[in-house]
Amino acid sequence: MTGSNGTNHLGVNLLFTKFIFVTPSRDDEELKARLRAAASTVARGYFNDYEGNGNSDSSPQDSVQFLTSDHVTGIGSVTPRYVLQVSSRYRPRLQETEQEFRRRFGQGALIASMEGALRVPQYTSAEMHAYAYKNAASRPSGRAQQQVIILPMRKTQEWWRMTVLERHTYFYPHVGANGTKVKGHATAAEAGVSAIYRRLYYNPDGNGRPGEFDFITYFECADDQLPVFEAVCRNLRDVQQNPEWGFVEEGREWRGRRVLRW
Repeated sequence: MTGSNGTNHLGVNLLFTKFIFVTPSRDDEELKARLRAAASTVARGYFNDYEGNGNSDSSPQDSVQFLTSDHVTGIGSVTPRYVLQVSSRYRPRLQETEQEFRRRFGQGALIASMEGALRVPQYTSAEMHAYAYKNAASRPSGRAQQQVIILPMRKTQEWWRMTVLERHTYFYPHVGANGTKVKGHATAAEAGVSAIYRRLYYNPDGNGRPGEFDFITYFECADDQLPVFEAVCRNLRDVQQNPEWGFVEEGREWRGRRVLRW
């Protein structure tokens, strides 16, 4: 059962976020003006994270981000051109924001959304937390760091049938099935710790739900750190280095950049 504010037996959801993906039906100034007007209206009362400097997760303010993609191949592409991210400690506010945005602009675009929630890390220890976060990349404003990557994913049912301790071992260096030492998730991703700002958003309603993603992985970096991001992704997807990835099903990746407004 999920509580009215989105908590469940799997852990307390500390902060909720919603990604609203927008694919306009055409590319003209009239529609863009309507899009900007709808977004500006629903963003009232939210702090614009583009101007933030530092880790906004501890901020009491509800926040909004405007993202736009340079990777759309043409109008009508299934790759959304725009993403509106809204975050709040009160989940119903995000639902109301999406409903109002759809009401104001729903006839002009294909709109889809995904929800996530920040929680206390599940696969960690004091040593692992220090390794992953003591030297973690800080979050500058959107003026200094614009690149964004959003990747939803789920774990296989085989993964969820393991005990927590069995799953835990995949994040540390360990001896693999063939008797050789493997890096594990944390060591394979080491190069990105100080270069890539990252957030893992959990499914607010729990893991292993049919037809839903378990996580939304969110990354920000400066332009010159994109090669580091690509290298980390290659390492993580290499099941010889990181056997955990054999239990991962990736959704469609979205890439874009942070902007002050659309």
